[in-house]
Amino acid sequence: MPTKLLTLSLISDITSRINSQEDLNTLLSEIMGITRDVLHTEGSSLLLYDKENDQLVFNTTSGLKEESLAHLTVPRGKGIAGMVLETLKPEIVNDAANDPRIFKAIDQKVGYVTRNLICVPMVAQGEVQGVLEAVNSLDNRDFTQTDIKILRYLSNLAAIAVKNRLLIDNLNLRANELNCLFQISQALANIQSSDEFMDLAVKTISEVLQVDRVCLNFEKIEKRGLPRSKSKGFSDQIHDEDVVGLLFNDKSEWMFKGFKIITASSPQGMQLTHKGLFQHSMILFPILKNKEWLGSLVVSDKTSRTRFDEMDIRILRTLTNQVGEAYTALQVKIQSERLKNIDRDMQVAAMIQKHSLPIIPKQYSLLEFDTYYQASREIGGDFYDMVVHGKDEVSVIIADVSGKGTPAALFMEFSKTVLQQEVSKTTSTSEALFNANQILQDKSGFLMFVTAMLVRINMTKKELTYSSAGHNLQIIYRKKHHKIQHLSGKGQPMGIGKCEFSEHTVSYLPGDLLVLYTDGVTEAMNTKEELFSEERLESVILSHINDPPEVIRQAILQKVSEFVGEAEPHDDLSLFIIRLN
Repeated sequence: MPTKLLTLSLISDITSRINSQEDLNTLLSEIMGITRDVLHTEGSSLLLYDKENDQLVFNTTSGLKEESLAHLTVPRGKGIAGMVLETLKPEIVNDAANDPRIFKAIDQKVGYVTRNLICVPMVAQGEVQGVLEAVNSLDNRDFTQTDIKILRYLSNLAAIAVKNRLLIDNLNLRANELNCLFQISQALANIQSSDEFMDLAVKTISEVLQVDRVCLNFEKIEKRGLPRSKSKGFSDQIHDEDVVGLLFNDKSEWMFKGFKIITASSPQGMQLTHKGLFQHSMILFPILKNKEWLGSLVVSDKTSRTRFDEMDIRILRTLTNQVGEAYTALQVKIQSERLKNIDRDMQVAAMIQKHSLPIIPKQYSLLEFDTYYQASREIGGDFYDMVVHGKDEVSVIIADVSGKGTPAALFMEFSKTVLQQEVSKTTSTSEALFNANQILQDKSGFLMFVTAMLVRINMTKKELTYSSAGHNLQIIYRKKHHKIQHLSGKGQPMGIGKCEFSEHTVSYLPGDLLVLYTDGVTEAMNTKEELFSEERLESVILSHINDPPEVIRQAILQKVSEFVGEAEPHDDLSLFIIRLN
């Protein structure tokens, strides 16, 4: 049967059949069928051009040993197809058995005998798409220039259709990938837990790249942060020191490039394949944040068994960037949650501490009181207390624990309890401090100390008995002489070591004023790093000396606040003001 004439009807039918195909494989198969039918041949082949490797690939054959030919390659310049790729000129071979240009390795590999063939290039818009072959005329006729013209026409149609189909498929693929990446970014942004994050990241990379093995590993993490790694398809051996050494021994070299591809034939790849980590190819990506190494992504063996191409690299680079951003954001989120929990706990602790301070009445018998406490942080180490011994006798305490924050608060509670118990047991202020000091040393283990001023007030005798455990000078105002004096005593802070505390007794007259305070008042600091000082405190007291304790307290706090201004408080502040009547 001779070659079909390309009638208008046939041309229209061929064009319609080619343009109606919606996927590449069906399109190529249709072109093969049309080629065989029009040229009346035993078989036909369409070899697509692999630009990356500069070779032809038997993607589609028709009428030949299709399974055997599939994915066989022909180098540029090798055989008739390779020559056509090289010269972009058609070739006819009517005596294949005696033509040295025939690439006989193909026939030998698939067990096929080529008698004659015709081959033309497929070029669309100046770009080579491949070559089109027709093999073995069914009527044993020789191929002619007429056949060349017909095959050229078919190859031109095929080249344009293949190019357009590849563009459409590529656009669809990119659109799907972009949509997938968008979905990934949305999903990663909304992840609530670290386990969920790692699972989704590995699953997504595996699905998008269609690979057998994925390992996501983070190095710079907190012990209580996210899990170190998550993998799919890899054995635990990937975390062995020798494997890690093989993978990352040249990390500094390939980090600049942004990725590293390891092939099975490379020395490094041969060792890794021997360990069962991959079979075909492996690619490594650094996970960075502000150029700092967070971890790595290791991916190997595409399910298609093809090499990683430029598109894979772009997708993986985008994915690793998203994973790095999401990972960092999740770390921040986890840390933020922890800080919120800590803050919430601190607020509760501050509330507990505030309520743990005794409620001092505004008046008890002949005495008028006012107190104030403010921690420099959420919780602090100052405290005050009052122990009632009888209708006419009470003890008042003000104390300052070393340090700030939670440790000081814990030690404060312990010290307050111990002091309260010991003050209740004895009439001696020095003995109470001595016994309290012993307990603090023996049982606290805090390696902290506390200063305290203990004053026992006997309203019948009009006497103040006091002892100091390293506390700063306290103030007593003598109304009769309109003069301020200081209460001081020998004794070191409690909790440091064994110590004897001195005990003093002084008389007072109705109208005198006792002001107990911690150094957070006198050492309050302004932005110029100046101290409020004892002199300023005494000046405020004298200017309001006839006012009730509450008014005096308000005046002191106002002056301290005005003095400090915008400066941050650096110490706890406490006041215990007693009008002696």
